[in-house]
Amino acid sequence: MTKKKQYTADMSFLAHVGELRGHLVRSCIALILASIFVAFFWDFIVNDIIMAPLKSNFATFRFFNYLGETSGIGKLYTSEFDISKDLTNLDPSGQITSQIMAILVCGLIVAIPYIIWEIWRFVKPGLNENERKSATSTVFAITLFFLSGILFSYYMLLPLSTQFLFSYDPFNVGNTWTLPKYISLFVQTLLSMGVIFLLPVFVYFFTSIGLLTPTFLKTYRKHAFVVVLVIAAAITPNDILSMIVASIPLWFLYELSVVVANNVYTKQLRKQEKSLTKN
Repeated sequence: MTKKKQYTADMSFLAHVGELRGHLVRSCIALILASIFVAFFWDFIVNDIIMAPLKSNFATFRFFNYLGETSGIGKLYTSEFDISKDLTNLDPSGQITSQIMAILVCGLIVAIPYIIWEIWRFVKPGLNENERKSATSTVFAITLFFLSGILFSYYMLLPLSTQFLFSYDPFNVGNTWTLPKYISLFVQTLLSMGVIFLLPVFVYFFTSIGLLTPTFLKTYRKHAFVVVLVIAAAITPNDILSMIVASIPLWFLYELSVVVANNVYTKQLRKQEKSLTKN
């Protein structure tokens, strides 16, 4: 055993806490630097990213119009709109807090690959060679699924739900949204879907330590469908369209999790068979 491995193995609890603090500090610094970087491009961020899903020329609406015309149905969004122009602010500090929140969230999205890498560096010394190889794949999977959830939320859930909710006016009184409410919706949908998209990673981890089995996931598939609907309703605005849009990828992720659990469980059984054969 090398001195480095021996040192890692003999580290006390306080030493581990100190090591963790170093990784957390570097992660916070990365978040701050990424947020500063985002702040330098604020005009682009606010106009072409944050407010873009509120406009009829957004890529999602143009895509659905293209599908409608190609299929012969016609444009699904015939009238032009720009909901961002109808946003108001009723709180004296509303614009400041909204800008800070938006910058921090965008900074987090930019810095998330490095933050996950720092977490991996912390757990890496305690893993054996095989676990380190799988850990590298896990870090990549976490980053991939998290960013996929954010992209899905940004290009599908956010624009469709905001356009539907803003145009829905059964009492003919009009809808007036405040800026802080929209920014809160923006942050909630992006981050919640980013975390929910990590379901296959969580299943991989729990299956690896023996808390989940593919049989359990298959047996309670019907119950899982209800849970998926509840989660979709909880992380989306209060409308049926958003819940349906969110539940579709969540159910796909559940089915993918079943495949992941089955793969992990099969490998564990083969490993046990090999160990029994050697003995």
